[in-house]
Amino acid sequence: MESLTAATALFLGMHWIVSGSPLRNVVVARTGEGPFKAGFALIIAISIAWMGWAYAHAPYVETWGTAAGLKPLSWVLMALAFVLLAASATAKNPTTLGSVPPDQVQARGIVRITRHGGLFGLGLWGLSHFLVNGDWASHLLFGSFAFQGLIAPLNLDRKYRQRFGAPWESFARQTSYLPFVAILQGRNRLVPGEINWLAVAVGLGLFGLTLAYHQAWFGASAL
Repeated sequence: MESLTAATALFLGMHWIVSGSPLRNVVVARTGEGPFKAGFALIIAISIAWMGWAYAHAPYVETWGTAAGLKPLSWVLMALAFVLLAASATAKNPTTLGSVPPDQVQARGIVRITRHGGLFGLGLWGLSHFLVNGDWASHLLFGSFAFQGLIAPLNLDRKYRQRFGAPWESFARQTSYLPFVAILQGRNRLVPGEINWLAVAVGLGLFGLTLAYHQAWFGASAL
């Protein structure tokens, strides 16, 4: 369990202590933006691989056990996660690694629903697994992804507000952190024709495949 704890600490620490704090500017000033992003991506990849290996070798220490009754809810969350991840991958969005300035983006398609579709997809994926897997190793692994996906958007909003100023505020007024909030508040509207339905279909297809082959691929049935 110590190895998994260290791996999750590296994963979260890189996001919150290094990239998500003023320390980022200190490091970037010395290394440059490109080398920082490359080094950050490499360390995150290493931490995720380490987390997977440590989880596979962690002892099983039960909390609430396998919550079979929550599996239908888990399936719904997983389907939403796949759709959000697939649809956001093709959307032009300043929250995607800050690659596009907010004054060059119109809130369209999935971005009308949430400006953090990819992170929310990750968070829902983690949450869906956290709910049905009641053991400490699963809490560490899936809880880390749930926390990063569902809470990190708040920190990203803060960073981009500082970086872009008024253009970010204008973009943020058209969108929302929580899905559909901007639409419900009348700050935006749902336009089905703008949504990449092919990406949605791909996401649902990948969800179906994962559900069907979860036992073969990951050693545990999702059904």
